[in-house]
Amino acid sequence: MIRPAPELSWPPVTGELAVYDARDGRYHVLNPSAAAIWKAIAAETPLAQIAADLAAAHDVPLEAMQHDVHKFVADALQLGLLLDAD
Repeated sequence: MIRPAPELSWPPVTGELAVYDARDGRYHVLNPSAAAIWKAIAAETPLAQIAADLAAAHDVPLEAMQHDVHKFVADALQLGLLLDAD
């Protein structure tokens, strides 16, 4: 299960999403697509379902959306913003 690191907070805003990291005092601004992925992960939606939902909502091929979701997750894991709780 992928989940946000516990030291993070993200106040609700329209469009972009600013994720605050209390560990270093930095904000990470997510564009609307990344924000949708983040919110779904925070709601404990499985990655496969996130990709399927976004592909359907944006009329994008599933394979392309799977790639984008996995790229976002890999980048966020590398930054320590997401944790792999498996």
